[in-house]
Amino acid sequence: MTDERPQDASTSPRRAVSTGWFSRIDRSALQTTLLGIIACVMVLAALDAASLIAVPTVLALLCAIALAPSVHWLERTGAPASLCAAFVVGSLLSGAAISAYWLAPSAEAMSERAPQILREAETRARQIILQLSASPEGESKAIPSAEPQGTVPAAPTEESSEDDAVDKLVAGGQNLLADLAISAPGIAFGAVFWAMLTFFMLRDRTMLARWGMSLVSGASTRRAVGRAMRDVRTNVARYLLAITIVNLGLGVSIAVAFQLLGVANAPLWGAAAALLNFMPFIGMAILGLVTLGIGLVSYDDSIIAFAPFAVVVVLNTIEGHIVTPMVVGARIRIAPIAVFVAIAFGAWLWGAAGALVATPTLIVAIAFVRRLNAATHSSPSPPQQEGRDKSGQRQQGSG
Repeated sequence: MTDERPQDASTSPRRAVSTGWFSRIDRSALQTTLLGIIACVMVLAALDAASLIAVPTVLALLCAIALAPSVHWLERTGAPASLCAAFVVGSLLSGAAISAYWLAPSAEAMSERAPQILREAETRARQIILQLSASPEGESKAIPSAEPQGTVPAAPTEESSEDDAVDKLVAGGQNLLADLAISAPGIAFGAVFWAMLTFFMLRDRTMLARWGMSLVSGASTRRAVGRAMRDVRTNVARYLLAITIVNLGLGVSIAVAFQLLGVANAPLWGAAAALLNFMPFIGMAILGLVTLGIGLVSYDDSIIAFAPFAVVVVLNTIEGHIVTPMVVGARIRIAPIAVFVAIAFGAWLWGAAGALVATPTLIVAIAFVRRLNAATHSSPSPPQQEGRDKSGQRQQGSG
């Protein structure tokens, strides 16, 4: 007769308890992801808070990359690096100061006329809509609907709400001008900081490159970083300089065309076109809408009112499909969605300045990453390099 003893609770079989999908998550990977998100949020907050320094720094880096070939060409004459960098930065500052002084009266006149232009554009748009939607039936219905004198005025219609919207838009523009006037000292400080930083980056670019190389560990990685920096210093610099020249040419063409059409403040529109063209797709769309409103205000004929808008569209099409591919080529290809996201992110982070520098920054970053990946894959690994060195020594010894 066998003894049947109750099994101990510790030795009794247990069913595997399934805690769900949470138990299958790698906690270390989750912690790393969360820490990365927190770090990104902190970096974005720091960049937003330090926009007064961050925007001139990014702009100085882009200018140093674009102007490095010019400084290198001047250094071939035997002039000191400090003198060459000072000459290039001083010439750029002088050109910007002369342009601002020349365009200041036009900008002041445009700011004073802005409320009137907005109201006239809104009224003119209503007239065009009424002309396009006019019909014999509508005219016959409009005649008997006239109210005799002494009737009670009708309730506020949609036109009054549109007038209120225009008033709010005008007030917003005036507040924007006031904000710009208040932030003038900060803009002056940013300009001085940008000039000094660009000068030192151009003068000490070789030392900065060596210092950056010293921070990289590994011979193969150091060679890959060096090749990527060399590519950015040559090809990307020429690309940025060529794009700047093309944008200036587009601005001059639009200014001349607007002058021939009789549009007021034509040089100011040319300068705006040159700056806005640094924002592909979005910049010219904004300029087209604004010039459409200016055309509606400046001309009585509805067909001629579309002339400034047509000039912007035609010249932008020629620049984008003929001039830029001919001058720049297809060396750096970027997806339009990436450009759009970069401009939106820059505008969200730093406003108009961030939107302007977003595309050149994206070009530099993508070119550096692509060249770094190509150099990393093409460079031999350390064991292969040691094997090649040993085989080379054996061949020399046998020889």
